[in-house]
Amino acid sequence: QLFSNHFAKVAQKGQERIKQTKNAIIEAVDSDISVLAQAIPTLSHIIGKLDIAPVHVSAAELENRFNFIFEKFVRAIATPSHPIVLYLDDLQWADASSLNLIKTLVMDTKNKNFLFVGAFRDDEVNDEHPLACQLQFIGESVSITRIKTTNISKASMNDFVSDILQMSPSSTTSLAELVYRKTGGNGLIATQFIQTLWYEGSLYFLLDSNKWTWDIKAVEAKSIPEDAVELLVEKILQLPSAARYILQYLSCIGSSCHESTLGLITGQVLVSVPFPALDMIIEEGLLIKEGIEYKFAHDQIQLAAYSLIPVNKRDCVHLQIGSMILKHASKERMDSVIFIAVDQLNRGTKFITDEDQKVQLANLNLRAGEKAMSLGTFSSAVAYLKSGIDLLEIDSWATIYDLSLRLHSSYAESLYSIGHFSEISQAVSKILVSAKATGDKLPAYLTLIKAVAAQNKAAEAVQIALKILDELGEPVATSRKTKEELIGILFYTNKQFEGMTKDEIMELKRMENPDKIAAMKILDELCIYVYFLEEVLVIAIITRMMQLTLMHGICEASSCAFATCAFFLVDSDREGARHNGDLALSIVEMLNVQNSLPRVYANVYGGVHPYFERTEDAIKYHMKAYDVGIRVGDMTYAIINGYFYCGKSLLCGRELFLLKKECESIIEVATKYKQESKKTLLLPIVQAILTLIGQSDILMQKAEEMITSEFNLERGVCFFWRFLVAYIYCDYNVATHMLEKKRESEKELVRKFTAFGTIDFWEGLVFLAMAKKTKEKKWIYCIQESLSNVRNQAQSSPVHFRHRLLLLEAETASITGDVEYAAERYEIAVNAFDEYGYTNEQAIAYERAGDFFVSQHD
Repeated sequence: QLFSNHFAKVAQKGQERIKQTKNAIIEAVDSDISVLAQAIPTLSHIIGKLDIAPVHVSAAELENRFNFIFEKFVRAIATPSHPIVLYLDDLQWADASSLNLIKTLVMDTKNKNFLFVGAFRDDEVNDEHPLACQLQFIGESVSITRIKTTNISKASMNDFVSDILQMSPSSTTSLAELVYRKTGGNGLIATQFIQTLWYEGSLYFLLDSNKWTWDIKAVEAKSIPEDAVELLVEKILQLPSAARYILQYLSCIGSSCHESTLGLITGQVLVSVPFPALDMIIEEGLLIKEGIEYKFAHDQIQLAAYSLIPVNKRDCVHLQIGSMILKHASKERMDSVIFIAVDQLNRGTKFITDEDQKVQLANLNLRAGEKAMSLGTFSSAVAYLKSGIDLLEIDSWATIYDLSLRLHSSYAESLYSIGHFSEISQAVSKILVSAKATGDKLPAYLTLIKAVAAQNKAAEAVQIALKILDELGEPVATSRKTKEELIGILFYTNKQFEGMTKDEIMELKRMENPDKIAAMKILDELCIYVYFLEEVLVIAIITRMMQLTLMHGICEASSCAFATCAFFLVDSDREGARHNGDLALSIVEMLNVQNSLPRVYANVYGGVHPYFERTEDAIKYHMKAYDVGIRVGDMTYAIINGYFYCGKSLLCGRELFLLKKECESIIEVATKYKQESKKTLLLPIVQAILTLIGQSDILMQKAEEMITSEFNLERGVCFFWRFLVAYIYCDYNVATHMLEKKRESEKELVRKFTAFGTIDFWEGLVFLAMAKKTKEKKWIYCIQESLSNVRNQAQSSPVHFRHRLLLLEAETASITGDVEYAAERYEIAVNAFDEYGYTNEQAIAYERAGDFFVSQHD
């Protein structure tokens, strides 16, 4: 509402200001502008009506997506010439979605032209309150200035009274002392008390002396209620009945009300029909009119007005207000007042006995719940959808099946979105029992699978997924086949696509069978949970997804199937992996599946590309996937791609001070969206950079102190960066120890961290260094293994590995005493690194060559 009012004012500033604002917004949010238009109706006054279809994402990702878009939007409109100060009162009542949005805005360190000011009653906020928890989280990254306000002091009260009466402080002392004594310095009570004195004649203006005066004895004798609400109630009771009713109706709606909404309640068009009662209320200082918005001057005034409605009649009044809105709102207008109307009607449900009216209200709750979900306000969505379900009769699944299914499915999904995982099983169970078809159960199953997995119950999530696949006629059976047999089937299936060009994959029909599309979604979700843990199951899943694509056509999940298959094949069939990766990228491009792009890019450019192309060439794609991931709300794969970007940039020799800032920016996003395990991947990169620029001594830290993740892959990643920095600083004992720790942490994993395909090269260098240092034979065997691996890599991808092989061969020759061959290889290696553009590794080649020639006294 605040931003809606803001743009209504901007629209009045002239065409130049409108044009500047429009261009800034479109440049910042591009095609996502439709998301903002839903939340801020008056934005259309600035940008006009744009025909842009938004990207469709799941409810779980909507809030992240909305918050990210809103962050970029605020950054665009807050400029040095037009900074934005956002003030919000009564934060103690803010819901979780609102607090998350506030957190996103205030933690945006790139926005230097935005100031947030929030107010709340600290006596209503304890340490466990959601607001307190958010403030603690924000305070870990952003400086918070806390200002505790108290009642007005005695001296300040005199300044306050003199300012109101426009008299000198010396002449208002007697009145100010009485006001202070009777109100205790409470600003609201003092203001209302002074107004009451004027209204009753104890405070009056003398025209002959042109100043205010007061009857000190009458003021002294005047008693006031103990709290502000009672005082305000007395004042409201003195108003005409029409004004009292307006205040009572407004108090039912909230702290503010749009002019047109008030018109729906009263049945009057306020802009054209005089409404003297409203003018009187405004004159009394109880309401404030800001543009087309009416606001209570203080929340205690709202409370006082609401208290005048008898408790036993309040729900009936709410029902009456909601019914008036339904009666007077046009179809076009209804969408903008749906939340207000449904809120009011829900308060009066006990007075609704007609079954048709209950069904109508259940439909309205579904509409409100789905709209709340589209805006990422999931706490509100949960409340609406639960209210809709509560209105249903026991036989609703038989009489109003579609409504029952949609309410229960959306309710389960909204529970997942706010993290109420423990409640989802009960919500889903009703769907699984009552739904007629397997396809109708699918959204509930998907929600349940993700909820169970989110509670670190991956095995249980896998079993649920396998069960629904059985129901869909796509069982995944692995027990009857050996791993070798399953790999054989995968290779056979993959061969069906082997000769298929990008154009031919584009000519495949689109998958239309709903059960098969559903199975692809479940298989895709299942693959995420078993990828690093159950290799046999991964093989079976990938195989079946590719078979379904071959038989029934391509769909969005097909891109993930090809990308995952590519990553899986990269160790055994490099060309097959490359071809599958290309097909995955083609499907993403052809279907424009933005939701899958971050995951596909992570698999293809992160897992396959390093074995064929220069590492540096993939960096821009990881940054694109990072941006898209945040935009569609896929924070997990956004941060994974951000990690790939930072790690590869470090290995490729990107300027360290610049890279440090980029890494810290991505870590900030990971922190903001609570991607703690993925943030763990980035922290050792920053530590490595700090060490290399002389701002931190990572060698004096224990690796265990840096690593908080319990997931072995992420621990292995952390150990690698510690290993690399130790090697660069020639601390080979530490490097060897970190390598041993890496291998130990990854021994149970199907997939190990390969440092973007370079791990054999780096390990070989360390083994060679230890062989030179210790003369122990065990290192020779390790060197031979690394040499063999890099030699195989160089055969399949000389551009990426030949120079590395040359350096390892030169180092090996220097150990075995083949001086002439070593000298030749060092020279060729140095030139090869230069040819292929690997600056960092070329520096190491120069260093190793220098050590060698010095040892030969050359």
